[in-house]
Amino acid sequence: MFYWTQDINSLIYQHGLTIRQDVFIKEQQVPEELEIDEYESLCHYVVLYKDDQPVATARLLPKTDVLAKVQRVAVVKTARGAHLGEKLMLEVERYAKILGFRTLTLGAQVHAIPFYEKLGYVIDSDEYDDAGIMHKDMKKIL
Repeated sequence: MFYWTQDINSLIYQHGLTIRQDVFIKEQQVPEELEIDEYESLCHYVVLYKDDQPVATARLLPKTDVLAKVQRVAVVKTARGAHLGEKLMLEVERYAKILGFRTLTLGAQVHAIPFYEKLGYVIDSDEYDDAGIMHKDMKKIL
């Protein structure tokens, strides 16, 4: 079950933040001040629950009326390999269309590029370092 929120005081946001802290801050050693940023209150957040437990999250940051950036895509370690990331991204795209966005961009960690390519995203930049992890920008027309 997917739940969306824009309320950074909500339980849904807190569950997503816990996933982000586990995946990005603890596992990938991203500094907390980079992970939890000044855009928190501007985003739409989604959390995927499986058996009433939060297992995956992402956020949409509106850039223009028709362009949004997908960020903070994360699946808890114990739930990986079950195609939840794919289900999560399809939900993000579905919701983005409802909000009127026509293009999505994202900064993909280099190891995750094949995952996003399978979903129809195309590379849109050279490789760059973000928080000590190599990335490439990708985009998809919805």
